[in-house]
Amino acid sequence: MRAILVGCGAMSAEWIRCAQELGVELVALVDLNPVAAQKRAQEFKLEAKQFAEYDKALAETRADALFDCTVPATHKEVSSKAMLAGLHVLEEKPLALNIKDALELVALAEKTGRVHAVLQNRRFNKGIRTLRQMIVQGAIGEVTAVHCDFFIAPHFGGFREQMEHVLLSDMAIHPFDAVRFLTGANAESVFCEEWNPSNSWYQAGSSVTAIFRMTTGARFTYRASWCADGFRTPWDANWRIVGTQGSLLWDGIGEVRGERVTKTGAFFSDVEPVTASIVPESQETRGHYSVMAQFVQATAGGPLPETRSADNVHSLAMVIAAIQSVEDNAKVDVALGTPPDS
Repeated sequence: MRAILVGCGAMSAEWIRCAQELGVELVALVDLNPVAAQKRAQEFKLEAKQFAEYDKALAETRADALFDCTVPATHKEVSSKAMLAGLHVLEEKPLALNIKDALELVALAEKTGRVHAVLQNRRFNKGIRTLRQMIVQGAIGEVTAVHCDFFIAPHFGGFREQMEHVLLSDMAIHPFDAVRFLTGANAESVFCEEWNPSNSWYQAGSSVTAIFRMTTGARFTYRASWCADGFRTPWDANWRIVGTQGSLLWDGIGEVRGERVTKTGAFFSDVEPVTASIVPESQETRGHYSVMAQFVQATAGGPLPETRSADNVHSLAMVIAAIQSVEDNAKVDVALGTPPDS
């Protein structure tokens, strides 16, 4: 595979490392700041051409795929132009800033026959994959609730601290996508509250509480803050999954723990530890690498990636609906609306 990388900011380093390991040849680096592209080329000893103009890079470079590592506001334009130019596209999350743009990208991928996927890396770690394995094996019966807690206080600086709905817009897509993967269900409705505590260094929306109803009837709760100092959670959050026959816990770092009911008691039931019957394959638990590997395989005729845009749009819909709930101060449906003509 020959690929163009657009956007040479901080996140691009991981993209390049994974591409090199997978044998992807990066033939062009594009960034509005030429110095950023030059630094990446030097750092990774790349012979890729460097461009400050995206359209020029598309016109002058022979490639099979494009890696869209730009800021969210440009994803629609960058990914659309690439697919129209005949390139497969793997883009940084989120898929788009709104459902209309997202559905147009999905339709364009179908129309052009290009593989279009989102780098939704958090579902590809050992903890999330193990939780999914245990749910599928029936370790705790039917899932009735999933609870996710995320409390951390990063000082990013830059654009994030000026964003509207910063936590929902920039971070929540990860757990929202993960809960869809875990439950095998989409979200049906949501009620969400958002606020900015007095100690917040963000412009708006650094703390969130949301309750989703999934299409299975299970509930998903998300409690999160980006300005909560002390006892911080891991970036992958703390998870509790409740089933009809037990519960699973994952602290975001260590091994998944489970307890299953062995005997129903008059007051408390007897439980015993339960473990996964199948260990997730190592190639499925490497974050960025695992997403990119699925993408590369799909472009060579393999199965479509889990995070293909046609599926990932349902994760984005959860973000959009949560923001709408905040703005309306009401419970809202999680809906995709009317798909555009393909």
